[in-house]
Amino acid sequence: MSELFGISFPVENPIAVFLIVLLIILLAPILFKRLGIPHIVGMILAGMIVGPYALNILPFDRSIDVFGKVGLYYIMFLAGMEIDISDLKKNLTKSVLFGLITFVVPALFALLAGKYLLGFSLMACLLLAAMFASHTLVSFPIISRYGLSNRSAVNIAVGGTVIAVTFSMIILATVDSTYHESSGNTWLPMLLKMLFSLVVIFYAIPRISRYFLKKYEDGILRFVFVLAMAFLGALLTEFAGFQGVLGAFFVGLALNTQVPKLSSLMNRVEFVGNAIFFPYFLISIGMMINLRAFTQGWEGWYVAIVMSVSVLLGKFLAAKIFQWSTKMSDAQGSLLFGLTSGRAAVTLAVVMIGYNIIVGYQEDGSPIRLLNEYVFNGSVVMILISCLISSVVTEKAAKQMLLERNEQTQPDEKAHNILVPVSNPKQIDQLLHTAVMLKQSKDKLYTLSVVDEHAGMDRKQCSNLLNMAAHYAASIDAEFHQVMRFDTDVPSGIVNAVKEFQVSDVLVGIHHHTHLKDHPFGLKLRGLLKHASFNVYITRFNQMLDDTKRIVLMLPEKAEYEHGFSLFMQRSYRLCQHLHASAVIYAHPDTLQHIRQLLRRFDLKISLELNELHNWQNVPLIIDSLTEHDLISFVLSRKNTVSYAPLLDEIPLMMERLFPDKMVSYFYPEQTVFVENITTYSGPLSVPATHHHKDDVSLFTQILNDGLDAKN
Repeated sequence: MSELFGISFPVENPIAVFLIVLLIILLAPILFKRLGIPHIVGMILAGMIVGPYALNILPFDRSIDVFGKVGLYYIMFLAGMEIDISDLKKNLTKSVLFGLITFVVPALFALLAGKYLLGFSLMACLLLAAMFASHTLVSFPIISRYGLSNRSAVNIAVGGTVIAVTFSMIILATVDSTYHESSGNTWLPMLLKMLFSLVVIFYAIPRISRYFLKKYEDGILRFVFVLAMAFLGALLTEFAGFQGVLGAFFVGLALNTQVPKLSSLMNRVEFVGNAIFFPYFLISIGMMINLRAFTQGWEGWYVAIVMSVSVLLGKFLAAKIFQWSTKMSDAQGSLLFGLTSGRAAVTLAVVMIGYNIIVGYQEDGSPIRLLNEYVFNGSVVMILISCLISSVVTEKAAKQMLLERNEQTQPDEKAHNILVPVSNPKQIDQLLHTAVMLKQSKDKLYTLSVVDEHAGMDRKQCSNLLNMAAHYAASIDAEFHQVMRFDTDVPSGIVNAVKEFQVSDVLVGIHHHTHLKDHPFGLKLRGLLKHASFNVYITRFNQMLDDTKRIVLMLPEKAEYEHGFSLFMQRSYRLCQHLHASAVIYAHPDTLQHIRQLLRRFDLKISLELNELHNWQNVPLIIDSLTEHDLISFVLSRKNTVSYAPLLDEIPLMMERLFPDKMVSYFYPEQTVFVENITTYSGPLSVPATHHHKDDVSLFTQILNDGLDAKN
C-alpha cells in the first residue's frame, strides 16, 4: 500500500471507492469523446489506468467484481429484452446458420494456432477453441443507443450468440469433466439441471411475471421484480454448469413480450443499465489488464498477438462468409462482425478453468497448468483489443445503417402529429402510452387541456392534468408539448389546437357508462366528431394495454377509399409491433385486396390473419368469441362519407351494452370527400355510395336488443 499527500492507495473506504467509480463514469466519456475514442473503449482504458496494475487507485476487490459481473449479465438480459421476437422467429434458420459459422470458423483458427503456433496439447487447443468461438455482446449498448436493436442483422447476431456460447460451454464442460471426473459434473446431471433451468425460465417465470405485472402497477416494484427474475435465470444456468450470461439472456427472451419497448418499465431497465451497471462492467475489464506482465519477455507478447489476431480473423471471416451467402449489405456484415468480435465472460471462465487445471509438476515442484500465465495474460489483452475493435466497428456500421435507412425513406414523407386531450386522470397513462406507440419518427406529440369555465374546469385543474401527463411522459422518456387553451367549449378547443399545431390525429379516451341509455361517446365527443374531419381515435381500455396479444380490426366496406385509411393501417401495424401482438383483420374481399397491396409497402414483422366479412350482423358473434387479451379496433365513419353505413352508428352502443369488459377502440378516419360530391371520374374516389337496406339496420338493432335482454 502506497501513500500520496497522506492518502493511502489503493483506496479502501467504500464511499470513496464508489465516488471514484461515479466520477469515472461521469468524466471518462466526456474526456475520451474529445480524443475521438468510443465510449466503451474509454471506460476500459479508464479502468486500466486506475486499476491495481497502473496507478493503483482502486483495488480489484469483491465489490468491483460483483458489480462488473452484474453489468455483464445485464447486457445479455437487455439484449434478450430488446430483440424483436417476431423477426427472430422469421430469421431463426439464419440465426442458427450464423451461430454455427461463427462458432466453427474461429474454433478452427484456434485449433490451428494452438497446435502449430503455440504448441499446445489437444485439450489446451480445445479450451482455446471455446475462447475463440464464443463472444459477448459488449457493443450491444451502442446498438440500443442508435435504435437498431430490432433490425434483422442484430437479431441474427444475438441468436447466433446463443448458439456459439452454448457450444463453447459444452466444450468447456467436456474438458473440465475429463480432469475432474470425481466432481460429479457428468453429462446426465448437467443436462437434467439445464432442462430444469429452461423449464423454470420459459414456463414458470413468464406466468409469474404476467400475474405480477398485472397485479402491481408500482414502477419500483415492477423494476425490482424484473431485475430479480434476470438474476434468478443467471443463477439457474450457473447451477446447471453453464455460464450465467445464458440464463440472463433467456430470461430477457421470456419477458420480451411482456415489457413493451416504449414503456416506463423498459425505460427504467435501460436507464439503470446504461448509468451504472454497463460502465461498472467495462471498468472492471480494464482493471484486470496487467501490462507489466509483458515487460518480462517476448513470450507474453507473442501469445497475446497470436490469440488476438487469430480470434479477430476468425470472427471477421465468419461474418463475411455469412454476409456473402445471404447477400447482406456491407454495413450489415460489418455489424455482425462488430457485435460478435467482443468477448469477456466466457473467455474469462475458460481461461480461469484452464489455468486451475494442473496436468503435472516440474522438478522444482511448481505446477504445470493446462493454460499457463502467458495465455492468462494474453486472454486479458485479447479481451481489451476485441472490445476496442468491437465498439469501433459496431459504431461505424450502425451509422452506415442509419444512413441507408434515411436514403430509403421517401422524401415526401411528412409528419403526422398526434394530440392527446387530457381530462380524466385515470386515463392519462394509457392514452400517452398509446400515443407513443402510434408515433412515427417525424411526428410530434401534444397534450391538451382546455379551460372551459362553463363546464367547471379552471386553470389550476387543467395545469394539474398537464403536470400529471408530463410526469408520465418523463417516466417513459417521451417528449410531449403541453398546450393549455381557453375556449368556449372543449370541442372548439380541440379543433383550434388541431389547426394551430398541424395535428392529423386526435386520441381521446372514454369510460364505461353505468346507465345503459347513455351514449358511450357523450355530448362533447359527438360534437367533436360532427364538426371535425381529422383522424380521431377513441379508446376504452379496461385493463393494461401491455396485456394485448391480438389486435382485431373490423373494417367496413370501402374503408380503403377514406383519406386517413393508409395512415390508420400503418399505425395499427406499428402498435402490433410494440405490443408484440398479432393482427386479425375482418373486412370485405375488395378491402382485403387493397390491404394486400398496402402490405407490400410496409416492412411487416408481425403475424397477420385476413378474414372476409360479408355481413356485419355476424360481428357480435365474432366479438363474443374473443378473449380478454384481444383489442378490438373498429373503423367507423361520419355520415355522408364513402364508407358510411347506418348500422355503424350502433357499434359503440353494442360494445357498451353487450361487451362492457372488452378492450375496444374506434377510429374515425380523416374524411374530406363526401358522397354527394363524388362524380364519375375513374379515380379511387369514383366509387358509388354504399347502400344498406333498412332491413339490415333493423336486424342489427334487433340483435343488439336481444343481447341486451339476455344480459339482463
